[in-house]
Amino acid sequence: MMDPTGTRERVAASGRRGPLGSWAAERLFARAAGGDAAARDGVVAIARTLGHRRRERAKRTIAAWWAETLDPGLRRAVLETGALASAPLARLQTLALHDRLAEWDPAEAGWAPSLLGCADPAVRARTADACRRASGALREALWTEGGHPEPPLLDLLLRHDEPPPVPSLDALWARWLETPGEALEEALFRWGLPAGDPHHGPLSVLALETDPARLRAPEHHGALRDALALGDHPLRDSAAATIADLGERTLVDALCERALEDPRLAGLCEQRGLAPSDPVRRGVFFLLTGRPAQYRALDPDGRGLALAYAAAPDAERARVREAMLTAGELDLVHVIAGDRRNRLASMGDEEARYLAERLADRREWDELWTFVQDAPIAIGAELARLFDRWAPRGDDERRHFTALRTADPATVRAGLRRLRDERLPARPHAHLNVPGRVDLLSFSPDRSPGAPPSLAVSTGSGSVLVFDLSTGRIAERYEFDRPVRHLLHVGNGTVIVAEHTGGRRGPGRLTRCANGSAEPLRTTSGRIASLVAAGGDGRFAASTRTGGLLLGGPEGVTEVGFGSEYGVDLIYPWTIAGHRESGLVAVLGYTLVLIDPAAGAVTASTELGWAPFRTVFVDAGTLVATRTGTAKNRLTRITPSDGRQDPEFTVPFGWDFGPEALPRTGQIVIADGRGSLNFLDAERLTSVHRYTSPRDQAMTRCLAASPREDFLAVGHRNGVELFDVRTGRVPELARGPVADLVPRDLELVDAALAAPGIGDEARTALELLRACLHHRFRFDVEVDGDVRPVGGDHDIGL
Repeated sequence: MMDPTGTRERVAASGRRGPLGSWAAERLFARAAGGDAAARDGVVAIARTLGHRRRERAKRTIAAWWAETLDPGLRRAVLETGALASAPLARLQTLALHDRLAEWDPAEAGWAPSLLGCADPAVRARTADACRRASGALREALWTEGGHPEPPLLDLLLRHDEPPPVPSLDALWARWLETPGEALEEALFRWGLPAGDPHHGPLSVLALETDPARLRAPEHHGALRDALALGDHPLRDSAAATIADLGERTLVDALCERALEDPRLAGLCEQRGLAPSDPVRRGVFFLLTGRPAQYRALDPDGRGLALAYAAAPDAERARVREAMLTAGELDLVHVIAGDRRNRLASMGDEEARYLAERLADRREWDELWTFVQDAPIAIGAELARLFDRWAPRGDDERRHFTALRTADPATVRAGLRRLRDERLPARPHAHLNVPGRVDLLSFSPDRSPGAPPSLAVSTGSGSVLVFDLSTGRIAERYEFDRPVRHLLHVGNGTVIVAEHTGGRRGPGRLTRCANGSAEPLRTTSGRIASLVAAGGDGRFAASTRTGGLLLGGPEGVTEVGFGSEYGVDLIYPWTIAGHRESGLVAVLGYTLVLIDPAAGAVTASTELGWAPFRTVFVDAGTLVATRTGTAKNRLTRITPSDGRQDPEFTVPFGWDFGPEALPRTGQIVIADGRGSLNFLDAERLTSVHRYTSPRDQAMTRCLAASPREDFLAVGHRNGVELFDVRTGRVPELARGPVADLVPRDLELVDAALAAPGIGDEARTALELLRACLHHRFRFDVEVDGDVRPVGGDHDIGL
């Protein structure tokens, strides 16, 4: 018989010895790989030829071709020759075809999903059988190789009598708790083992427990509460039934709270007669679960519901309003208003509109007028248009009524936005003549009843002067024969002074000055580097150049070690900063460590990679610092809790004093050598506005902000300049309820209106606010007890 393609000759030639035989074989295999059908037939013929020199290579080749193409002809050849491919997946496919998966290496378990998805039915069936019968290392590998298994492999493994390894078991419980399934549930309950991880373990114990009475133990209560949050999960229903059976008060309260959002749980509570133990929450529960009759019996005058409404989040308030409208006969206005004066600050615009509209519907004009006057001006201008033909009596009342009625609400809201975005500048307030050069400044931290504001000033001649800012007079004077390096007013007429008693590394001394006498507190081994407030009651902290940290208060001064007390190894603490309200102390070197001295613990630590020069708290969780060395003109915002160091601000050359923080207005202040001020947004570290001092001859030496943010002081060779920074609070005041304002706020609004650069929209909003304040406080003749710096013998003169 003729062989037109020459296949027999090629097969025979490739089986010869020597170079010619090798050349013929390589040529044949290359043509076959390139798709030559005759050459492929030749390779198949070689695989079937016993004793051929290239038979094993041919068998591996045709096995690989079949695994790739699943060609029926190649399949027959693979079965006839027992051929196995070399590549991992192809090898397993050919093992399955030969029913030899007993040779499946556990290291190849990750190919199981591909084998189960093979188009060859024999491969799929034999792989499935191998997965069902797998044991030992292969079974564990099938559970864990390549992550947690998915169907169809998971379905096969769930039929095993032996439970999976612990990580896989935990993952199965997590999957069932998220999306329950019959096959998964049957396997988990058949194995009877709870999850090992702390999150899913307690819930899996609930699922496996067949005796609900055993769940009465307190250690199961947390899991029972967590199970109520599982939505439509069967474990949620089981836990709810168990809680109803147990009747434990805190669990029943948790069930009732969940029932507010879940009609099925609400039905269970009604069936079992369950309700919250707190009468106030019980009224909300009856109302929101569709039982108004029980609510009326519990709270006939609505006082309890008014309390609950005031404390509820916005979403629950909306549900209460809807439920009351549906139920009818319930005084919704009374409930929403509650103690209206105390609720205005938390009342949203939607609630305010709703309440005003109901009052207008009832034609309760006096009540509505009182509400409109107390509300923030933005919503007040809008609600003033609800009055029909009613107007208040009296000329003053009608003028104020007309001002609100004619104000454009959109313009007022736009003006408030402009006030928020365009911060109001500080105003020069007074000049304080100080005998000698001013080196250090520190404001008193508080305004105790009857105690005037005061400012401690250190001069270049070694004097510490305490000025009574209500009179402008020197109230106390203390003289030191050594240089005063740091100064801190801690309140109640007490000033802490840090003296330098020796050379660069010589000792320092802390002295308490009060009532005209100076009392030495402690001598330190090294020069005192920083002195800051660290809490109320006169508490403070100081650091030394030798790495010591001193904590002071009414009971005295103690020195603590970073390593022994806080477990922190700081190479060199350059500076410290204190947060007066929380008492936190930040110790800053190349590492920033946040310390809570009251608890004796470190609350945060982060590597900076640079050393701060001056640092100040913006709030309890944020600091702003300038850098030492060549980069000292960079200001950086630092968040110790997560180590963030952004954004940054490049300080213009010559702005060498500060930063000082004004937390209520959200600003940072720095000063240059001539007393000019740069106010920065504390969050973005962008310049808000600048004040340029007209006193070109006054060289700035120090900067200080009052803790109440009333005033900013700039010290120089010719005294102290006081700046009124209270106008920075006007945007906040203008957005709040008018009922919360006091007479002295009128002065701030007047000052804001006098500030240069106020736009028309902002001016409109401020003028409306001023009209409201003028009307409200038209009978007041004092500034509500507020003490303001005035002129005196020591001239705080403008």
